[in-house]
Amino acid sequence: MAEKRTRGEARNGKLRSVAADLFLKRGYEGVTIDRVVELAGGSKSTVYSEFGGKCGLFISSIETLCREANEPLANLDYSGLNLEQSLKKLAFHILKLITAKRSVDLHRLAIGEAVNCPEVGEAWYRHGPARTASFISTVLKNHRNELRNSSIPIERRAVLLHDALTGDVLYRLLAGITKRESDAELERTANSIVDVFVASWRLAR
Repeated sequence: MAEKRTRGEARNGKLRSVAADLFLKRGYEGVTIDRVVELAGGSKSTVYSEFGGKCGLFISSIETLCREANEPLANLDYSGLNLEQSLKKLAFHILKLITAKRSVDLHRLAIGEAVNCPEVGEAWYRHGPARTASFISTVLKNHRNELRNSSIPIERRAVLLHDALTGDVLYRLLAGITKRESDAELERTANSIVDVFVASWRLAR
């Protein structure tokens, strides 16, 4: 039974992976179940039984892409770092994540399709931006003693910092008016944004 489940999970993972690549390249309308099955193996009946059809496969693929993108953030090591150092490290990696071509393409795809399928937008937001912001929230909670008391909840502070990081940098990429910045430029941007927020958050000594 366990072996059968493992084979099924591997098959479904392959379908999601192949579908994700196709959706990113061709958009929702440009992908057919037949093409996904042709490249990934399996059968159309599997797509319908496991995902409910093309829309379900699309949503599952969006979730997979978001999880893959956020995985490096979950593995960052903050040993020996204070609040400011931890946030700057995380902020830099968030900027690297959201400015990667695959992430920008995913953003365009999810937002474009969310108009016709709200479930797509919900899946993208929950597993993408909301998940990314949760890493900021965790860092803040781990350094409560360095924060000034405020009526603004930590989760809200995390969202505000997340939005500051992803705003202008991402908008320019989405609009196609700039190229991805170098790591050094991204680090400078991350550091300057964190400096502004930490200055207002840090506990007065």
